Amino acid sequence: MLGFFELLAVPFTGVLVRYRSASHPKTAVEDGSLPPPPTFISIAKRVHRLQGFEGLTRGLMPTIGYTLFFFFFWPFWGPKFYLSPFPPASERSGLFSILLSTAFYTFFLVAAYRSITSPRKLDVLNAREALHILFTVHERKKPSVILQTPGLLPAILLNVLFYHFVVRSISQMIYPYHTPEIYSFKEEWIRRAGLVVLALFSTAICTPLEVIATRLALQRNYGGLAIIGEATPAQNTVAPAATPSNEAAVQLPPAPVDVVSETPTQPADPVAEKPEYPVDKPAETAAPLIADMATQLVVPADSERDLERGLTPFVDSDDVVVHLHNENEPYLGLVDCYKRIVAEEGWEVLYRMWFVTFLGSFI
Repeated sequence: MLGFFELLAVPFTGVLVRYRSASHPKTAVEDGSLPPPPTFISIAKRVHRLQGFEGLTRGLMPTIGYTLFFFFFWPFWGPKFYLSPFPPASERSGLFSILLSTAFYTFFLVAAYRSITSPRKLDVLNAREALHILFTVHERKKPSVILQTPGLLPAILLNVLFYHFVVRSISQMIYPYHTPEIYSFKEEWIRRAGLVVLALFSTAICTPLEVIATRLALQRNYGGLAIIGEATPAQNTVAPAATPSNEAAVQLPPAPVDVVSETPTQPADPVAEKPEYPVDKPAETAAPLIADMATQLVVPADSERDLERGLTPFVDSDDVVVHLHNENEPYLGLVDCYKRIVAEEGWEVLYRMWFVTFLGSFI
């Protein structure tokens, strides 16, 4: 039954994912290159204004696939009310069951979160194009790479293992669910208050893990895709600037040669002695031009290229729904993601929508 509520909660999930993944470094906000950090309500209004109803339903198909898969093929499934970075786990789940179900859950989570934040509209009837947008060439050829995204699987596993083996065990000690003992009114409320304190404690631990998992789920794996400035094939590169080692790569115009007449003539006007300069620009301007071109991303011109990379510039625009973390500076892992979020955006970002995690701890 809760799987049905997950489908109804797709608009809420979409806004939540965009809100937690929005990256607004303090330095970029101070120099005016990015607006101030958004709120949950402002993200919802922006999605409705720019993308309409279609934007609010993004992530629906991966959510349907996730619900059907776990409903029919996984008996130990304990669903939540939205597609959370915290994978559901039943009381009957063992360690092996948790690890295996988390691996399957991660694939659906990545597909749903990327479809939510994608600037492109996915065609439901064109699965090939949708896969090209959601996953890179490296990920499509080797799907297991998604599980190897630095820090993604550790963040999800730490979340579910902490809740399953720590929080649930302590909650059983505070308030045993299967006990014939009847508590007094005072003891009953003391035990319930203990559960609330435990939920707050788990929220303080799990909410940063959920925010980090959301950021890392959107981080793509290119498998060493060649970019200008690195070792790239000759057909996909631009000739570098002229240096002593590669002077043949750039053809500079020849220097002008002064032709001296054999019969000396005296100019009629002193102005005529003014030398004539070439109309063309000096040859030195060719090197900076090529250097600027060398900083651009070169995308291979084939059908297997990544449709998403390099098509959406990281600039402040009224057409951009959410500003994601710069893909050219990826997070290196769980700890690196935590440190950089705190250093660049502030620790408050790690607790965005913390009360959703708090309420989810009671389900």
